[in-house]
Amino acid sequence: MENPFLNRAADGSDYLTPSSSINRVRLAKLPVYGVDDEIEGLTVKEFFSAKLISKEIKKNADALHIDLDCDEKKLPRRLAQKSEDESDVSGSRLATDIIRKFGGRLGLLLLALKLGESENRAARADWTDAHWEYLAGIEDIVLVGGLASGRFGEIMKARVNEVFALKGVRPYNILLYNNASQVAVLGCASCIKERDGAFVVMDFGQTGIKRSCVIKSGGEIAKVKTFETLPSILMEWETPDCEERLRQAKELHGYLTDAVGRTFDEAKLAAKAEPGGEVVISVASYTVNGALDESRGGYAKLCALGKNYAELLSEELSGRLRRSVSVRLIHDGTAVALNFRDRKNTLCLSVGSYFGVGFPDTRTV
Repeated sequence: MENPFLNRAADGSDYLTPSSSINRVRLAKLPVYGVDDEIEGLTVKEFFSAKLISKEIKKNADALHIDLDCDEKKLPRRLAQKSEDESDVSGSRLATDIIRKFGGRLGLLLLALKLGESENRAARADWTDAHWEYLAGIEDIVLVGGLASGRFGEIMKARVNEVFALKGVRPYNILLYNNASQVAVLGCASCIKERDGAFVVMDFGQTGIKRSCVIKSGGEIAKVKTFETLPSILMEWETPDCEERLRQAKELHGYLTDAVGRTFDEAKLAAKAEPGGEVVISVASYTVNGALDESRGGYAKLCALGKNYAELLSEELSGRLRRSVSVRLIHDGTAVALNFRDRKNTLCLSVGSYFGVGFPDTRTV
């Protein structure tokens, strides 16, 4: 069946449309009751996100015996560690229960996608029957991202299968990826066309900017050197004032340009060679041939600087580095899915700030 979530660009490549977002699915009707009835009627972004998990941790910090003296982004990792703390039985049990709570919510979402009941179809007006039928035909779901790693992912997977069992429905085959936090970078690395050399590969996320140097030899990835993750800035989605939006766009652009330039410097030291001019970057935005989606996401404001951000960033970097640099932007979910090109009937879900979506059958050129 042809994937209805993909469109074909002029150059023959495929791109995900904004309609592929799982976060806007509304559970108008829960597929099974008794798991978490309170989320009925809510959209996915209203009942599952990293912020909601952190909020649950903060609310139960005393009972969990977890100190809140760290970056909020690290709290889910601490929760996973607490779930394995044999010296604190009550804290460990509560930590497991919280992870199971969100695993149950993930299970309800996936079961709703599998069943495609009429109430939930009606609540997603931009999806046709073809979209629901395609999701029902998915067999494997690859979970990646910070919230799918290690113990957190294992507990959620088990809870998802329990939810499907309650309904008596055969579950999706859920696959957990060991290197979940770096999978988008690895997907980008597979798109580098040069066969040999060192190359800068990055991931512009909603919460952090991952930076790497990829070493290729004979067309194969020989080594990946990762550098310090930088915080993402100015990720507010809506800035109605045009002047303020433009100001933020310029500031964000300068920050991103500096981040890429800094990565070039660090890559040169790590590889003991000048990195190639081909730069591949995954970004938390729907992209079409270098153009970003201007309707949503923290990176949407960059559209105020021009229609094609890849070209703009290429020109900026070429001037700053005094050499030819060509930037290629890839939707972050697509970058993840590129690692699983040999799989059919598969959906890749990145579980981080929100859900990211990718399909291995996406064509890139």
